[in-house]
Amino acid sequence: MRKFSKKPKHIAFLVVALLVSGTLILHFRKSDQSPPSFITRTIHIGTLHRTVTATGRLKALKTVHVGTQVSGIITRIYVDFNSRVRAGEVLAQIDPAIYRAQVSQAKSNLAKMETKITLDRIQLSRDKDLLRHHIIARSTFDSDQAQLMMDLATRKQLAAALKLAKTDLSYTTIRAPIDGVVIARKVQIGQTVTSAFKTPRLFTIAHDLKEMRLDTRVSEADIGSVAPGQAVSFRVPAYPDRTFRGSVTVVRDHPRTVSHVVTYDVLSTVPNPDTALKPGMTAMVTIHTGDIPRVLLVPNGAFVYRPPKKYLPDLATIRKKNQNFIFLLKESGKKWRVVAVPVTIGPTDGLESMVTGNLSEGEKVIVRDQEGRGPSRGLFP
Repeated sequence: MRKFSKKPKHIAFLVVALLVSGTLILHFRKSDQSPPSFITRTIHIGTLHRTVTATGRLKALKTVHVGTQVSGIITRIYVDFNSRVRAGEVLAQIDPAIYRAQVSQAKSNLAKMETKITLDRIQLSRDKDLLRHHIIARSTFDSDQAQLMMDLATRKQLAAALKLAKTDLSYTTIRAPIDGVVIARKVQIGQTVTSAFKTPRLFTIAHDLKEMRLDTRVSEADIGSVAPGQAVSFRVPAYPDRTFRGSVTVVRDHPRTVSHVVTYDVLSTVPNPDTALKPGMTAMVTIHTGDIPRVLLVPNGAFVYRPPKKYLPDLATIRKKNQNFIFLLKESGKKWRVVAVPVTIGPTDGLESMVTGNLSEGEKVIVRDQEGRGPSRGLFP
């Protein structure tokens, strides 16, 4: 009875051992076939939308600085910031008292000269009769005639002085030269303005803000692909969820060099129908320079990722300088391996780049591992 009762226990133990062994074998086989813990993307053929990114600043399409050509005290101001004005509208008034007095003086001087010219002509008429009867010498007649001619010239000079005085008087009324919006006012009532050396800026008027100018500085490495007529899209910090659009109008040839960095000015025209954009705003600009169809595209993350050393037995090859590598995840039989492939990187759209090399569409390129690990420290120089 005892021997018979032990047999079922031995059989049960044997069955459990077989089940555990089979489970372990299946587990290890499955683990051999499962790929390493990398996150990959598929290399594909597509159209690359080429772009150039830069920062820019918004300005009014046309800006005029309004100054004064005469000196004096500001007695009145008729506009303020954001005031809409029409061409010829009065902006401010300079005290005209001095200039009115100058006009009165110039008129008086001209009137005196007109009287003197009248007397000269009467005297010359008398001299003609006297000379005809040989009562006066010829030299006296010539002297009186010369005096009349000098007074006529003096009258022209005084007439010009009167015109100048009237012009200075008109300049005491500051008027808008164009239609637009006052975006700056740099003067107060009671302030004395002086135009002795240069014209002071009293107001800044921006022409219709419904169309604006975007000034962008593009590096010398990218300027070769930028041309007038290309589309421009940009965002401003004031409206982070909104994309504005425009087009390139001018690519200036004049270089700007700051800290040994050479840039070129690219000017674009931007519609602003709702006047949401303001002068001076900073823009993150994307210039769409064209499309390249049917090229191999690789995510940009693949160019900076470096896998652990254990997956790369030949480190000498991939330590070459001036050579870019991407890492493919390939299946060989039932095993997975990491393969380093040298590539030449072409244009990019910011997310993907065109590549050339020993690659095929559909291959898996590693962009990072599942732990979010970045480049391996010390793997490459």
